[in-house]
Amino acid sequence: MIINLLSLSEGAKKANGVVVIIDVYRAFTTQSFAFERGANSIINVADTQKAVDYKSKGYGYYCMGEIDGKRPTGFDFGNSPKDLENIDINNKILIHCTMNGTTGAELAENADVILGAALINAKATANYIKSINPSVVSLVSMGSRNLNNSERRTEEDELCAIYIKSILDNSPLNPKTIVELVKDCKESTKFGDPLQPQYPEYDKIQALRINEFEYPIIIKKEDNFLVSTKS
Repeated sequence: MIINLLSLSEGAKKANGVVVIIDVYRAFTTQSFAFERGANSIINVADTQKAVDYKSKGYGYYCMGEIDGKRPTGFDFGNSPKDLENIDINNKILIHCTMNGTTGAELAENADVILGAALINAKATANYIKSINPSVVSLVSMGSRNLNNSERRTEEDELCAIYIKSILDNSPLNPKTIVELVKDCKESTKFGDPLQPQYPEYDKIQALRINEFEYPIIIKKEDNFLVSTKS
């Protein structure tokens, strides 16, 4: 098994084989949390207007997502487990748009299989990859992108990729060590900051629940949609 470590949008574009799009803060933590709360499936989009249009046409029940960390106009929820905490989403189809995670899934056009990963489902993702035993795996750390489309790598996504690779290599790193390293990352410091209420502490707590979600997120083309389901 060849394992490629890639980053950012260019990494997603060149990724091939089984492509794992990694977004710890917060896209695939949010999707895992939504599936824990009973969501049926999640439509991934990279454009906020497309998300709103899909909802208006009845393709999904709620829109959730973010632009620069904040809930876009016309969306029901942010890209946030906290926003979903007390909402009935059981058996509902959600529409999800983020600047990094769902965008990365759309960019992975050379993939044979697309998976969405974060720390919360890292082991489940690795175990699924082992079960299908592909010849090539591309682990894409999506990092952070701002409104000017400037991108940068982020420690939490890169560490998640390294952790998944360690499981695939049958030499797993200590998950507690990974969590402690992520806690000290730059991106972690904004959660709970009263000056940035779009980043609640609750979302960091969910993101650090390493390996607690026991299913991989499989993203497939269905008709014209890019749909996440839990395996």
